[in-house]
Amino acid sequence: MTQKLRILPLSIVLLSMVFGIKIVDFSFGIEQALASQEAENKSEEGQDKSEETAAEDAPVTAPSPLNTIPTRKEIEYLQKLGQRRQELDRRADALDDRERLLEAVEKRIVERTESLKSIEATIRDLLKKHDAMEKAQLDRLVKMYSAMKAKDAAKIFNNLEQDVLISIVENMKEKDMGKILAAMDLNKAQKLTTKLATRKKLPEIEG
Repeated sequence: MTQKLRILPLSIVLLSMVFGIKIVDFSFGIEQALASQEAENKSEEGQDKSEETAAEDAPVTAPSPLNTIPTRKEIEYLQKLGQRRQELDRRADALDDRERLLEAVEKRIVERTESLKSIEATIRDLLKKHDAMEKAQLDRLVKMYSAMKAKDAAKIFNNLEQDVLISIVENMKEKDMGKILAAMDLNKAQKLTTKLATRKKLPEIEG
């Protein structure tokens, strides 16, 4: 009996020790489970926050036009806009062509004007040279006829054209011209005198 009583407390102690170990293991397991669950929750929260942040930072994209089917009116409107654009482009090209043509014509007019000015200057220069040569030739004729005898000069004057004769006589001295007129044919001398008188009465035209 005494031996059984001794065994009983020992068994109780052993059972208590085993039960305590189980309790400790169970408590430790519960703590590990709770810690693991908390870590998992934190991980999920961090992932959710990361996804929310990424969603906020992501640029807002417009809906794809492929997802929207244009209506018939929209298509017709776009076609009209395209036709209008083509018409405006054609008008712009036509205006550009006209502008280039006008510029070319203006350039040709300027070049033609410059060419005409150059030709005019050349003609004036030639006329001056011609007048100078004609004047020199006339002076030589006047000098020659003035040096001739009146009868000899009168014979030549009777056969000269009226315009040439007048040009020579107008540049001669009156004394020399009077002697030649007196020796000329009477009819020729009268016509020449009348012509000279008429020319002197006419006013000079300036310009």
